[in-house]
Amino acid sequence: MTAVDFPFYLFFGIMGLVTGGLIVWLLMAERAFEIGEVRGGPVDEAEAPLLARALAEDGHTVDEATVQKLLELHDAYFDGRIHDSLAAAESARLEAERARLAAAEADRRQAQARAAAAAVPAPSRRRTRAGRQD
Repeated sequence: MTAVDFPFYLFFGIMGLVTGGLIVWLLMAERAFEIGEVRGGPVDEAEAPLLARALAEDGHTVDEATVQKLLELHDAYFDGRIHDSLAAAESARLEAERARLAAAEADRRQAQARAAAAAVPAPSRRRTRAGRQD
């Protein structure tokens, strides 16, 4: 290896690392990162009673309907359906908060206008020496 060849080795070494990193990143980006969690699909009739009994043995009394709803929500979370409903609920909450603040601001402005109108004295009507009214 001569001194002239060293920049080429350095350049191709760095290019190899960048290319290798890009290939690994692309391969990893194709897979879901929640691989440890297996999607079970729809809830069958044996799953909810089994989980309810297991929880009851541990001292947590939960009815089967609650367990079934929880399993359905869990599946919806992994399918991405729950994000849409949560976003819609958050949007509705923010819209209600905005409407409440707008109503409070309108009430405050009306109260200020009434206070300002009450503070203005009524014009006085008195006679001057010339017999005219002010």
